[in-house]
Amino acid sequence: MRVVATFHPPSSVVQSVKCRLNPADDLEYLVVAKTTRVEVFSLQPEGLRPECGADIWGRVVSLRAVPADDAGTANVLVMTDHPDPKLIVLGYAVESGSVSLTSKGHVSLHDRYGRQAEFVTDVFVDPSGQVAVASCYGGKLKVVQFENGMISNAFDVSLPEIFVLALSFLKTEPGTYALAILHYDHQQRLHLLARDLDIPNLELSPAPSPLLPTTVLPATTFPSLDPPPQLIPVPSLAVPDDNEDFTKTGHRGGVLVVGGRKVLFFEHTAPDRQDVKKGKQRRQGNRLSSANQAEVAKAKEKEKEREGRRVKPKASVKWPWSEVTAWCGVDEEGKRFLLGDAYGRLAMIAFDETPCLVLIPLGETSPPTSLTYLTSQVLYLGSHMGESQLLRIHPAPFADLDADTLPIPSGITTVAPSSLMASNKGKERGDVEMCEGRGLKDGKILSGKGTYVEVLESYQNIAPIMDAALADLDGSGQPQIVTCSGGRNSGALKVVRTGADFQELAVVAGLSNVTNVWPVRSRFSDTLDTHLVATTLEETYVFQFDAVDVIRRLDPSADGFVVSRPTLALSNIPKRVTTNNAGRMTSSYVDSSLVVQITPEKVNLVQYDAALGLFSSVGKWEPSMPGQGWIGRSIVAASVNNGQFILGLSGGRLVLLSLVEGSQFQVLKYQDFGDVSGLREISAISCAPFDRSKNFSTHIAVSFWGSNKVSILSLESAQSLLNTVCETSPLTSLPRSLLLYNFGSGRNKKEVDFQPHLLAGLADGTAVSFSLKNNELGDKKTFPLGTTPVALATCTVDGRPAVFASGSRAALLYWDRQRLHHSPVMLKDMVRGTSLNTSHFPSCLVLATPSALIIGGVRGVDKMQIRSIPMGLDSPRRITHHPTLKMFGVTSNRTTPPRVGDFEPTISSFKVLDDSTFDQIGQFICEPGEEITAVVALPERNGPRGTCFCIGTVHLEAADQEPSDGRLVVISVHNDGSSASGVPTITVVETQQVHGCVYQLVTVEGKIAAAVNTSVVLFELRFSEATHSYSLGKLTDWNHNYFVTSLVARGNTVVVGDAISSVSVLRVVGTQLQTIARDYGPLWPVAVEMMGDGAIIGANSDCNLFTFALQENETRAQHTLERDGSYHIDDVVNKFLPGGLTSAEMSEGQIIQSKQLFFTSSGRIGVILDMSDEISLHMTALQRNMAKLLDGLGDTNHMKWRAPVNSRGHSDAEPSFGFLDGDFLEQYLTFPHPEDLLQGENEAERITLPEAQIQAVLERLQSLH
Repeated sequence: MRVVATFHPPSSVVQSVKCRLNPADDLEYLVVAKTTRVEVFSLQPEGLRPECGADIWGRVVSLRAVPADDAGTANVLVMTDHPDPKLIVLGYAVESGSVSLTSKGHVSLHDRYGRQAEFVTDVFVDPSGQVAVASCYGGKLKVVQFENGMISNAFDVSLPEIFVLALSFLKTEPGTYALAILHYDHQQRLHLLARDLDIPNLELSPAPSPLLPTTVLPATTFPSLDPPPQLIPVPSLAVPDDNEDFTKTGHRGGVLVVGGRKVLFFEHTAPDRQDVKKGKQRRQGNRLSSANQAEVAKAKEKEKEREGRRVKPKASVKWPWSEVTAWCGVDEEGKRFLLGDAYGRLAMIAFDETPCLVLIPLGETSPPTSLTYLTSQVLYLGSHMGESQLLRIHPAPFADLDADTLPIPSGITTVAPSSLMASNKGKERGDVEMCEGRGLKDGKILSGKGTYVEVLESYQNIAPIMDAALADLDGSGQPQIVTCSGGRNSGALKVVRTGADFQELAVVAGLSNVTNVWPVRSRFSDTLDTHLVATTLEETYVFQFDAVDVIRRLDPSADGFVVSRPTLALSNIPKRVTTNNAGRMTSSYVDSSLVVQITPEKVNLVQYDAALGLFSSVGKWEPSMPGQGWIGRSIVAASVNNGQFILGLSGGRLVLLSLVEGSQFQVLKYQDFGDVSGLREISAISCAPFDRSKNFSTHIAVSFWGSNKVSILSLESAQSLLNTVCETSPLTSLPRSLLLYNFGSGRNKKEVDFQPHLLAGLADGTAVSFSLKNNELGDKKTFPLGTTPVALATCTVDGRPAVFASGSRAALLYWDRQRLHHSPVMLKDMVRGTSLNTSHFPSCLVLATPSALIIGGVRGVDKMQIRSIPMGLDSPRRITHHPTLKMFGVTSNRTTPPRVGDFEPTISSFKVLDDSTFDQIGQFICEPGEEITAVVALPERNGPRGTCFCIGTVHLEAADQEPSDGRLVVISVHNDGSSASGVPTITVVETQQVHGCVYQLVTVEGKIAAAVNTSVVLFELRFSEATHSYSLGKLTDWNHNYFVTSLVARGNTVVVGDAISSVSVLRVVGTQLQTIARDYGPLWPVAVEMMGDGAIIGANSDCNLFTFALQENETRAQHTLERDGSYHIDDVVNKFLPGGLTSAEMSEGQIIQSKQLFFTSSGRIGVILDMSDEISLHMTALQRNMAKLLDGLGDTNHMKWRAPVNSRGHSDAEPSFGFLDGDFLEQYLTFPHPEDLLQGENEAERITLPEAQIQAVLERLQSLH
């Protein structure tokens, strides 16, 4: 059984709105809708603060605020997309100090027989908040009435206009409603009109509303309908007159039409003219209903004539940039609006009293899908193509003062800001007269220097993901994802990985071969470290922190530490004192400046003198001091806590020391270890107490050479012998570092959160963990960290206790969600690490490498780390990784931002990038009109110039119904010594023309398979020794499809995805392509991948996942493709990649394994996991039971939502099968009464698997994504 889970949620922003949600406070909130989630942020002086969020089962397409009361609070109206469009009202709930979004009602918009709207799938709310109109089907609208922010009624109305491009409520008198409609007719003419919404009669007015003049918009102004134009309602503008005794109207309100080469403003019709129009409409209606056919024909002719009339706009201004994609108002008066275009050019359009429109360029941002003005010149910009941003608009330019604010095409007249005349009119009022002359309709465009836009904060977005590659970029063994993301002016490569992020703050260079480090405080009770002790295999160094950039080595001659020998253990310790209370002797620990240092020869006690700034030796203990039987032994391992010093002596003797008064050491216990083969030499020790508030430990962990076992010894007995309470089985290698550690907050086993563990760092580069419960070791986990011995040290990261494990690779082990987690740290060859807390380096780590000490901070142990490689106007489209050369091959398209309707020149190029620095090594630029559509990294081959990459292209011709020309280009990256800098150069070594578009390229059996239009073509790259050149030879082709857009090769097997049909399986036999199996269903796949064992996974254009199993029919000696999985994922999958991104944790008896990653256009990264048969049956039953009890917001049923979808919507006859929803199953872990989910509705549905085992399975699932 496959399990679908989310690794990175969708990050594309659909819409945003500002409103008041909580009647108990005066805060304003920003509500942001992403593809499958609604998030709420409160507006705080320091910025946006996350408050809560809610998952939506469906694709969110629109978000609006609906006033809920007269106090100004609102509910949130969410609209989801096909196949089951729905309106959901969400309310902000505060309960027991926690906040959440709850469902307040919903309306289904689904019409099984309706035709989906081509352009407008959206909902619009009247300013009064009493009526909303939803558009999702052609020829009709859903009207929803609200009362106090709640749905009170809903009904359908017919819409005469079929191809609607834009809708908007007009600003009208209370109790009246009018819709502005922009549509195009059968003659491709663009019409603007309005219709009155007649609530009592449940209809739209048959005749256009006289409120707005009906007009045809010029095609030259709106040459493009992708994206369609937008309508902005404008309230009436009242301007005080010089007389101050009355008010004259600047304009009567109306609508702005944006998205073309001009911004047009059409004013509401004057009241007297509206009456005249109503009279004409009545007379026209009478004529059309007349019995006199001649009169009817004359009326129709008159009506047709009126339909073609053009009304001049009240005001207009040229728009010099690309299509407008988002807008928002700045003030309640409706005088100023912010507009953003498809390439992130932000401008403000403003009315004056004339009225006249003035366009003010502000600066460049991410391409917006949503703009929301917050407060005090602060703006939120939501984006699909780039990062969402929190912006501040300055009143004057503040940066890039020598550059144009925004580029303005030649031929468009601009004016300088100084040409705008300031005047004072009315009471303490300063206005700007933007246009001279009352009758002037053409507006002005300001020209200026510098940007007005400051980015206050950016929010990471990896949408849309067009392609991705999985690679180990730094040799750490931790795979990372590199995605082709963004577009327009925000193209970028995104490097995605899991694990903690290490930020380097300082380096102590020139200190080589360090094996361990310890921080030292001036006194035990101090919180800040003042010194650092580092040891090698031969000597010890003592350093003092003097300043932020100064660390000074202390003079060995004036130092009480033993510096001529290596140090095994070191720690600050308190001083133990004994007091006599009425004859009763009691001991306690008090603060001190003592430090204990353990070397192979002795235990050295030193004391720090703060006045002199020196350490001096005040006591010691040597193995020979107890007398006979101790002489000749050396210390080989040691561990220290506040009150105990555990030594491992040569010869297998374990010694427990304590410090008594007079700075003397006392032997409390000792024991010799041996077996039938002789003495057991000790390799590592740990005596860290599980109760961190205690100064002593009741357990000791000790490991031995030869046996590779770890024993847990008890100190609770008063006897001199140390009792072994439990022991591990032989480990895979010798334990070189041990740590007893309690990951929980509980202090003993009586407390709930008591999580004692034994951790062992092995010599073969793995870390092993065991839980210790009731003196038994269990829950073994193994964490591979390379090939060098692993060292363990405690630390604190992000305020939580953790263990830093260092080997060839580094990792943090921490406790979360009732299990031990492993978070990789992007560090290599770390010998040892430990915590450090100084005044200049608070809450940091100090790491020992083979050549230096590194000080830095670790953060985000449980977060995904995303690094952006900006490419600007170069939008990456395809990527491949060459692991041998450590290079990426990236194809990108660069489009110069055009003005609306102008030609968009696109340059396609192939770039070779270094896979660690992402510096460009070279690039290949295509011919004009040619676009790169596929790329593949080629295996190493012999020749003077080893070939590295092959790209496929297409020549685009406007007259072609389908691509007819393309080529394969083989590129070599080599260093022939011609470059003075030593940088490799790229060279085209061979090209091959093909008759169509190269949709995909793969390598199979040393050959190149290309998907070219309807066929799969097999090529072989040959090298001629005679001519020292390469050639591409066509071997064969397989032409049995409509459009082959997907190819996957594993071994000699090729999976073919036909964008119109389904999938096929081929095999390369010599120089031929042999058909193994085909599926003939209309599946419409957009991405396919192989999963091993003949399994195939894919995604289709209806946002479904599907799987096939390759079955062998032995009787007929043939194979068939049997579909064994179908699941609605509600997102467009663009890429599958085998493997996983989570840390490589190996537990005994794994039942869930990561198999595939998938990437979507909304920025989602998901994982497909394989669950063992023994547990999948129980999880299927659990999902069934949960689906009956848990509905999504808006009463969305989980089973129906996940059922496969076709062009007509969900089919009741075909539920999802072969897949489980991992995100949904994990809700079991937070459900308040999980036992209810196990009972089911009858005995047959009752789940018998123990609750603890179900929780363990789901926690394991949760840890893998």
